[in-house]
Amino acid sequence: MSSARGNLGEHVIMAELMHRDFHAFMADRNNPAFDAMSLWPETGRRCALRVKTTSNHSAVWTVKRKTGSIFLDLQGGDDFVLIVDIGSGLRDRDIYVVPTGHLLDVLEADHTFYVSHPKKNGEPRKAEQGMRCIRFHGENKPTDHGWGYQDKFAEYREAWDLLK
Repeated sequence: MSSARGNLGEHVIMAELMHRDFHAFMADRNNPAFDAMSLWPETGRRCALRVKTTSNHSAVWTVKRKTGSIFLDLQGGDDFVLIVDIGSGLRDRDIYVVPTGHLLDVLEADHTFYVSHPKKNGEPRKAEQGMRCIRFHGENKPTDHGWGYQDKFAEYREAWDLLK
């Protein structure tokens, strides 16, 4: 994905947050963990936000080689991944507000299931593969549960209240 596409997603998130009366702040460009922060003025709740933008209905994360982690500097219940799916166009985009801890559990469970099944040629898959992926369209396959997240994450679509 191009950095321009990632920037687009971050700006969409900032605009949505401000439109919904949150205070929103972009993180420094060198921040390896977060893209933005939100503050709900009525409660003072601050949330760390990680923005993932996709134009092909698939969100992909890379496992860090040194640490084996997917997300750096987890912030417990105040840590969210905002997935911006612009596959159908900016006006018809979908935004999923997902607690990072839950997404991490889902990514690891899907990966564990996937590598527990052999490749088409019968060879085992490598558990240390460096990518994790969810797809918002399509159906689960007998050896891959990383599909159909438009339904699996329906409760997180436009779930801005989770940040309040």
